[in-house]
This record gives sequence, C-alpha cells and structure tokens, in this order.
Amino acid sequence: MDAPAPHDETLRRALDGARTYIAALPTHERHVATLAADGVPIWSIAQETGESEAAVARTIDAVFAAVTGRVISPVETGGLGSDTDPGVTGGYGDTGFGGLDTEPVPDNTEPTDGQPRG
Repeated sequence: MDAPAPHDETLRRALDGARTYIAALPTHERHVATLAADGVPIWSIAQETGESEAAVARTIDAVFAAVTGRVISPVETGGLGSDTDPGVTGGYGDTGFGGLDTEPVPDNTEPTDGQPRG
C-alpha cells in the first residue's frame, strides 16, 4: 500500500480529531466521515456506500470544512443542456443568432380559404 499523500494525512488527522463532531452527524454522513477518519480511501468508501466517488468527496469536504472552520460557497452547476436559470424563458435569452421566440404564434388556426398565411 502506498503512503498517503500529505493532504490525505491532514484530512485524516483533522477528522480523527473531530470524532465528537462526527458522532453528532446524520447516519450517512457519520458513516462516511468515520471511514475517512479511519483512513479508508474515497474509492473504497464509494463502493461500500454505493455512491459515486464525487458524492463521497463532497460529503467528506463538507465535514472537513465544518471541522476546520472553512466556509463553503455552494456552486450551481449543470450538465449539457441544463437549465440553471429557471424563469419564464427557461433561462434562454438572446442566443447571438437572434432571440428565441418563447411566445405562442398569435393565430395558430388552419387557413380556411386555401391560401397560405404570411
């Protein structure tokens, strides 16, 4: 087994010294933080808990931040096509190719005289 990286050891020591705080966490967070304090790697915790490594890392980071007094600023992110700015237009404004028409066509009935509308 490789020696832990210095930041891993700092994390483990900080969590190990905060066992009282960790004991007061909700069940899932307590379990993840306890494993991290015991030196279990993130990938192994993810396998044991059945979640992604990113989710485990976020949980550990939140606990580490609370233990060390670091303020966490939540960041909203989204994948391709995500609407992270909800509202009347769904977050889509001027596209550079002209504005997206979000209004319904005023007259969407079929023409009765056989002539196309224009």
